[in-house]
Amino acid sequence: MPQQQGDSFWNWLGRQVGHVKKAVATDVTKPAAPPQLQNGGAAKPQAAERAATEPHPAPDAPQVVYRDAKAEEVELPDQPGVKLRRTIIDEVIVEEKKKGDSSQ
Repeated sequence: MPQQQGDSFWNWLGRQVGHVKKAVATDVTKPAAPPQLQNGGAAKPQAAERAATEPHPAPDAPQVVYRDAKAEEVELPDQPGVKLRRTIIDEVIVEEKKKGDSSQ
């Protein structure tokens, strides 16, 4: 039967040193292995789940080159518990010319 770890400062410090040692020895250039589920199967990547739930753009939709989204919140001083939220989205898009379009 393994011995129980005490709750002393030295045990805590040893665990922290072990975590740092493992982090230093880990090769970060290799891709991470997919997390394993309880039943032994691999979990779906988050990007695949996100892509399945988000709507797909139309094939002739403009391509978004740059997107910056900001949200600012301010609580109203005369009405506690009420917040004013401003959402700003800046985008740079590129519309592709069609092959038969010679209007320019």
